[in-house]
Amino acid sequence: MRLVNRLAALLLGCALLGGGLLLIVEVFAVALGRESVVVDRAAWYRTLTGTRLEDPWVRAGIVAVGVLGLLILWGQLVRWKPNRLPTRLADGWHLQRRSVERQLATAANAVPGVDSASARVRREGLGWRTRIRAVGDATVGQAVESTIRRELERLGASPHDHVGVQMVRSGSRPRADVPRVEG
Repeated sequence: MRLVNRLAALLLGCALLGGGLLLIVEVFAVALGRESVVVDRAAWYRTLTGTRLEDPWVRAGIVAVGVLGLLILWGQLVRWKPNRLPTRLADGWHLQRRSVERQLATAANAVPGVDSASARVRREGLGWRTRIRAVGDATVGQAVESTIRRELERLGASPHDHVGVQMVRSGSRPRADVPRVEG
């Protein structure tokens, strides 16, 4: 979404710059008593004074501008997952979020008793908030957490950052493709 926001800002900036330059040229043309360079002032005046709010194209334009404004506002207010995570290893250094998630999942999978694990990392202030979901027995949860904390320390995270480990038993959900035998 960051790319979309940057493209929208670029387009808006270009439109404002172009409109401003056009306005400057037109103001100089009026000041020098010459004909308009690009915009026909008389036609604009007739259009603006003759247009009524009841016209359907005016209402459609108002709705379109309102929807566009709400979409831009929504794009700016929604919190997106960060692509980069700050690290304490060196000032100004960052790590790619997905790479950190893969490394943490690999570290959790290395713990004996864990069948598969997934990791989610979010930035929380200057620190990280880590969630690990691992398939295995609940008794290895503490070992998974200590392994993840060691890996986070190696990656440059703060030792005070939140680490949540959720252990899920393998086979805890009945599979739909296997018939159940009762009785």
